[in-house]
Amino acid sequence: MWFSLLGAGIQCLWAGLWDGWKVSNKTLTPFDGSISVVVCCHDEERQIENFARLLAPSLQAAEDAGCSVEVVAVNHGSVDRTGRILDALAQIDQRWRVVHFKRTRESKKEALEAGISVCRGEVLVLLDADCQPMQSSWLLELTAGAKANWDIQVGISLPQPSRSFTLLSRMQRLEARRLAQRAIGAVDAGHPYLAFGRNLALTRDIWNRTGGFESHATVPSGDDDLWLQQAVQKGARVKATAAHSTQTSSIWPSTWQTWQRQKSRHFTASPFYPWPLKIRLLTPGMGWLLLAAGVVHNPSGTSISLAGFSVLIRTLTFGTFLRRAGLPRREAWELLLEPVVSAFRVWAWCKGSTSESTLWK
Repeated sequence: MWFSLLGAGIQCLWAGLWDGWKVSNKTLTPFDGSISVVVCCHDEERQIENFARLLAPSLQAAEDAGCSVEVVAVNHGSVDRTGRILDALAQIDQRWRVVHFKRTRESKKEALEAGISVCRGEVLVLLDADCQPMQSSWLLELTAGAKANWDIQVGISLPQPSRSFTLLSRMQRLEARRLAQRAIGAVDAGHPYLAFGRNLALTRDIWNRTGGFESHATVPSGDDDLWLQQAVQKGARVKATAAHSTQTSSIWPSTWQTWQRQKSRHFTASPFYPWPLKIRLLTPGMGWLLLAAGVVHNPSGTSISLAGFSVLIRTLTFGTFLRRAGLPRREAWELLLEPVVSAFRVWAWCKGSTSESTLWK
């Protein structure tokens, strides 16, 4: 029974401190300085014009509030019409600036650095071309409090709604929501380690302080989480927002193979996490193992009840986080699919340990 008690204690402690369920009512002062939105594009001819159309209301709303706004689009070695479309957009909308950059590494870090190097903004917002703001106030609200209250603002990006719910789309939705919960929960707990390059705001000052991606330039991933961890070491003030108005939605891989390839690339950053962080991230998994061991070793009503209680607590805090993010709380039941998603993660990690390509696109 001691296994079960220890496992349940770990789950309750994690749920209380790290599950991102607490909502802050603090209102941040709107930022009214200069903002640069940096977007990296590689073979995006099918969606770049739609992306520009969906981004325009957010740019206008920020300008109406007194901000100076620009979009720096980096054509990262595209072999389709992406470059020409971007140049045409820059001719139509003077807020757009285009950087054509030859691709030399299997990550978008070099593209981001090329874009940031020409930015004029005091605050930089990173976004991908397959994303779209959920509301027109996205840019204004994501940058609220910049410089005065934070150096880095972690936003979340969830999959675009699917018309047909397949096992793949449901698992991707759960994976994205759980990653968002971990990122927000870590910031709330005062130990930020995870961010999303699809929706991330930072000040020019903290970018200069970290020296960009120089310390992990050869790692295919980590332009968000490794950089965030580096910034924290430099004393960055990190905030996070799960509000629906600050979210973006993004296009996720349409097949199991492409999703596995994406996850494999993401896992290339994890070996560079510091050991204390790795141990902390393994803690809830150890809690589940202890609960399982308690049930197997002593399948009494007490051990089974403790395991069920732990599942209930983690599901309730997940549901509270979903409500915080403007999502239906009732969908927290999807947490029961977590073992399936975990198995997929292990498979993706194993595949990523082979010689398979880990290109970001």
